[in-house]
Amino acid sequence: MMNDTKKDLKNRINHIEDVLASVAAGDMEARINSEIEDDLSGIEAAIDLLIEDLTDELKKREVMQREVEDKLAKIQEQQKTILQQQQDLLELSSPVSKVWDNVLILPVIGTLDSQRTQVMMENLLEKIVETGCTVAILDITGVPTVDTQVANHLLKTVTSARLLGAECIISGISPAIAQTIVHLGIDLSSIRTKATLQDAMIFAMKQNKRSEDSRPHSRFADADEKNE
Repeated sequence: MMNDTKKDLKNRINHIEDVLASVAAGDMEARINSEIEDDLSGIEAAIDLLIEDLTDELKKREVMQREVEDKLAKIQEQQKTILQQQQDLLELSSPVSKVWDNVLILPVIGTLDSQRTQVMMENLLEKIVETGCTVAILDITGVPTVDTQVANHLLKTVTSARLLGAECIISGISPAIAQTIVHLGIDLSSIRTKATLQDAMIFAMKQNKRSEDSRPHSRFADADEKNE
């Protein structure tokens, strides 16, 4: 009888160990569920209660984790939307228009930073390729100031435009910006500058007319023009 009791006790202890091992492995449904009332049953009931509390706590953490992940996903989506809106605003703030035959204009208003200047340069170069225009006016009348980085971006824009066969004219350089450029030691001697947008437009149209007048005309070309 004693041996049977010891055997039953050993089996119950083994069962407890198996249940605890299952819980440790992630099976939160494992329970002892002992139906025997003795000194060991209190421990078994306490272990089951502990597993219940642990299961509830894990479920709460899972819910909280899902909520955090959902909030994080919403924040990331909002950030993407904000970044896209910022990009759209940058592009809208740097419109390039064809105002005359073979002449583009890019009016720049407000503070220039590296990001906006980069977008401005990309928009201008794309428009040069799209239209085939060979004269581009960058009007910075509405720009309060420039720094070395922005000035270098402007130089790169002019150089890139030349590589595409277009000449840039910068108009609207204020006295304050002119003094800043001189103070920073930035060399704009290779860039055509005009005091006002009107001056730049007049110069661009004259350049455009000279280019048209200098085109070679053959007798056949003249005859074709007359026929048209």
